[in-house]
Amino acid sequence: MSFEFCVLGSGSGGNSIAFWDGETSFLIDAGFSCKEIARRLDMIGVDAKDVDAVFVSHEHVDHARGARVFRNRFGSDVYCTPTVDTWLYSRYSLAASPDLLPGEPFDVNGFRLRPFEVPHDASQTVGFVVNRGRKKVTVATDLGHMSSAVRNRFKNCDAIVLESNHDVQMLKDGPYPIYLKKRILSKNGHLSNIESAATLSTVISDRTKNVILAHLSRENNTPAIALKEAKKHLSGISRTVKVVPADQFVVCDIVKI
Repeated sequence: MSFEFCVLGSGSGGNSIAFWDGETSFLIDAGFSCKEIARRLDMIGVDAKDVDAVFVSHEHVDHARGARVFRNRFGSDVYCTPTVDTWLYSRYSLAASPDLLPGEPFDVNGFRLRPFEVPHDASQTVGFVVNRGRKKVTVATDLGHMSSAVRNRFKNCDAIVLESNHDVQMLKDGPYPIYLKKRILSKNGHLSNIESAATLSTVISDRTKNVILAHLSRENNTPAIALKEAKKHLSGISRTVKVVPADQFVVCDIVKI
């Protein structure tokens, strides 16, 4: 029942995560061009032609940019919520399969995905719990705050992919206009390093071996700052957990579950 996954890239310029087990493969988000996604898949030994499905988490370009061309070129099914389906057709003339419903399981061969709603400035945004057998990975790359319901999705995971978007002081002192700073800091904006790290400190269990910090801002964060905050909050945990910041331009190491 083992499988692997890899964050192909994560940031405001594009997001995509590949999952595979030797028989089935799928993407969560397709925020890069089709050509770039295929190139990055090739880097980790996954053939784009073998991707069975693409799941689009919400209606922002950095999560959906390559979905239509990827579907047309490689024949992968594209799944999303009904709300996102309307946007995909309006923006990209992509008629996806609006079969994802928050809280309802969705099976892809041996994998089971459970989308769950998260607070973000889109009509509807979902994270995903990915199960294969008893193995569990939870993904949420865009959310404004951590509710107790969302927090519970991250408990008892083998691996976690969680947003760690910005250092609050860097954002406040930075060049962004006031309205954008307020949007990012809002309850429907993006998760700060502190809130991400605080969440991790409460949900990591004995089975959690890997954490990927996702969607780091290039203007209001650095990998070193995000990693330092996470490690500070996890310093009292005796378990060994590998924490890695994702990059928009560099493919992360493959994680084996």
